[in-house]
Amino acid sequence: MSNTPAPTETPNVVIENPNYRRIANIVVGGLGIVLGTVIVVDGSSPAFDVSQITGPASAGLLYLGSALGLAVTLPNIPRR
Repeated sequence: MSNTPAPTETPNVVIENPNYRRIANIVVGGLGIVLGTVIVVDGSSPAFDVSQITGPASAGLLYLGSALGLAVTLPNIPRR
C-alpha cells in the first residue's frame, strides 16, 4: 500500500494532499488566535505595549490567511 494520496475529483487542486492543507489551515488559524489574544491584552493594559509588533504581524497574517483561502482552500471546495 503506498502513501500516495488518491486522485482528486476536484479540478485545479493546488495542494492535493489533505494533510498539508489541514496543517496550513491549523498553522494560520492558530497564529490568528495567538495574535488576536496578544492584541486584545495589549489594548486592555497600558503597561503592556507591543503594538509596534502586532500591527505588522496582523497585516502579514491577514495577507497569508487570504492567500491560503483563495489559493489553497477555495480550489479544494467541490463545485456543482
